Amino acid sequence: MQPAARHSHLLDRLAADYVLGTMRGGARARFERWRGTSTLVDELARRWEQQLAPLAIRLRPVAPPPVLLARIQRRLSLTAPTWRGWASGLALGLLLAAVLAYGPAVRAPHPDQLALINNGVGALQWRVEVYAQPARLVVGSPVLAAKPADRDFELWALPAGAPAVSLGVMPVRGEASTRLNAAQRQALARSVQVAVSVEPRGGSPTGHATGPVVFVAALRAPG
Repeated sequence: MQPAARHSHLLDRLAADYVLGTMRGGARARFERWRGTSTLVDELARRWEQQLAPLAIRLRPVAPPPVLLARIQRRLSLTAPTWRGWASGLALGLLLAAVLAYGPAVRAPHPDQLALINNGVGALQWRVEVYAQPARLVVGSPVLAAKPADRDFELWALPAGAPAVSLGVMPVRGEASTRLNAAQRQALARSVQVAVSVEPRGGSPTGHATGPVVFVAALRAPG
């Protein structure tokens, strides 16, 4: 599993800046590393790429006055093809700026199911998000989860009338994302609750909960 989904609207703006090219230097390098390790960040960036690519194709080139064009080319040492690409990029940038200012055309993906798991003092310990397309599970832990040494927390779907199905090891802090297999998707479709148990490091070796169940939370449609 992998950036807290509760901040997805901020991640969406960062992804837009990255795709547009206004994100530079160290910030861009950090975002690229983040994209390589986070399914959510990668998906947001891909959505902006898919949204903006057709817009760039439909842009009509607008030529500046010849005197102004020649002056710009001299100052920037641009050839004609380079200038056309730069002008298209500028037009695309202006278009994206308007989109960001007056309502993004691409929204952060919303989960189909959601579970909020609180710790012993009532604070949010994990946010569990289930996405149908693509089928994946995102678990975020905003605070450090205290657990016994050499043990992991494991998440389980609790389908009605059937054994619990493992959904993977929970992150101690931060976010984890994983693809859901067919058995996990079916179990979640029949579940109204999820549970967390304490298991050996790496998860239950048997496919069933072997340690104590320490949390149970409702699984519902977000709203």
